[in-house]
Amino acid sequence: MTSSLPALTHSDVEHWVGGSSFARGRSYFAQDAILTPRRVGSTLKAQCLGSRPQPYHVEAALGANGIVSDDCSCPIGGRCKHVAALLLAWIDAPDQFVMLDDLDTTLAKHSAADLIALVKRMVARYPDLELMLELPTPSAGRARRIDAELIRRQVRHAFAGNRDDWGSLTDIVRALNDIVRLGGEYTARADWRNAAVVYEVVLRGILDEFAGMHDESGDLIAIVNACVQGLGRCLSATADPARREPLLRALFDVATQDITFGGIGLGDEAVPTILEQATPDERRLLARWVRAQLPQGEGWSKDFQRQAFGGFLLDLEQDALDDAAFLRVCRETGRTVDLVDRLLSLNRFDEAMREAQSVDDYVLLQLADLLVKRGQADRAVQVVQERLARSEDWRLPDWLKRQASQRGDWAEALSFADQLFRGRPSLEGYEEVQRLSQSVGDWSARRVDLLKRLAQDNHFGLLTAIHLKEGEVDQALTTIEPVRVGLFGWSADDSLVVRVAQAAEANQPAAAIRLYLRVVKGAIDARGRANYTTAVGQLVRVRELYRRLGQTDAWQALIDELREQNRTLRALKEELNKAGL
Repeated sequence: MTSSLPALTHSDVEHWVGGSSFARGRSYFAQDAILTPRRVGSTLKAQCLGSRPQPYHVEAALGANGIVSDDCSCPIGGRCKHVAALLLAWIDAPDQFVMLDDLDTTLAKHSAADLIALVKRMVARYPDLELMLELPTPSAGRARRIDAELIRRQVRHAFAGNRDDWGSLTDIVRALNDIVRLGGEYTARADWRNAAVVYEVVLRGILDEFAGMHDESGDLIAIVNACVQGLGRCLSATADPARREPLLRALFDVATQDITFGGIGLGDEAVPTILEQATPDERRLLARWVRAQLPQGEGWSKDFQRQAFGGFLLDLEQDALDDAAFLRVCRETGRTVDLVDRLLSLNRFDEAMREAQSVDDYVLLQLADLLVKRGQADRAVQVVQERLARSEDWRLPDWLKRQASQRGDWAEALSFADQLFRGRPSLEGYEEVQRLSQSVGDWSARRVDLLKRLAQDNHFGLLTAIHLKEGEVDQALTTIEPVRVGLFGWSADDSLVVRVAQAAEANQPAAAIRLYLRVVKGAIDARGRANYTTAVGQLVRVRELYRRLGQTDAWQALIDELREQNRTLRALKEELNKAGL
């Protein structure tokens, strides 16, 4: 039975699902969690017991080169522990998989009466299937108009009762995707009217419920975006203005809701689709809709919405607005960048500069870039320098530094780089100060001052990184001492200690051992199997160093003492045993 399918190994499965899912899937397989295994062609299918009362439906398709795809009804949706358990069951006992025909072949063997009886039994077992019988089946020939209320009932049912269980969103998404696929079937038949009904009803159903959902995975957003794409195809294929307006309204409403939520990617293609396909008359209608949505009042959210709607409005009316009207829309909606850009194009420089001075630091830098692009670099530098006198935003000196570098003014660029390094010390900042200082010829003295300042301010981690970069291992061994490690598990500081230890192995192995053991202690104290794995990894290096020094007795005493001190930590002992320590 298995000759036509590739031979799988445990390594193949682990590579497909990942180490963590493989380990958990192996446990599921050992607990006989795989139920009703079957093979349909080159696809393996089964149910898998999990953490929910009902088993998950899991399948994996195989091809000439191994695993091709998979799917699971669990929240992860595939490449999960349930898929791993299925594949391990196939490797271990392929003969337990019942060979079945594909669905089309199986259904073709039944008479109409048999199929009716079968559907009744299925509905008796799964009552929710009765709702699906309401849905039409797209077929060749002239299709009847779909009743939008039928689709609404399906959407309401998808959300109803699916709010409290942790896996509810997965169930909602699967039900909605089933409905969206119906729209895809109508689209494939160029039945644009019915396709539009499906896409719009699903879209609006999600918009009605979205504020109360926790769509961390973005699955609902993905369905909204699919509906937007579907509506865009329907709009492209529809010439009747009366049928086009509801489609445009649906696209506009999803764009509006995305703006209201702060721009989260809900229906990303809605605005581009509108701008690409709307006729001049439709653009005027849409502009009225936009103006009706402009919020009043103050606050970050309202400012964001005004600016987003303002950009939409400028795009809609770009061919109809004269300069005065364009500037008025920009001022009304807070589109300062667009406002200054137009003022510059009109050579109204003083007015543009006044507008630039009224914005926050982030927008000011956008305007400064715009001034440079328009050949007004001196004005851009002037406005940023004036702001720098009363702002502590690090982006301002960073922008001035880059401008000075572009002009070849290395002394001024160095001044700003030094200012940035003082306020935000980093290895990258140190390297930039070094490069610019070497250009002006004062690096030796400046380096001494920088290192002294870092020591005074207790930036020992950065000092250590600098010494490592410059090959000063002895100094790194000194500056690493005050760096604390292992407070909450593996961290950047632990990594730095390990790097110093690695650098010290060749000439100062005893110091390297001491540093590795600091990391080991911190990792064990932080608890958790992942931290124990880290500790064991460093202990392996310690063992090798003791062997190199010919001090195997000292190593044995060390590991015996460590095991005794932590004898109650079962997971640590397991990791030590696994590594042969």
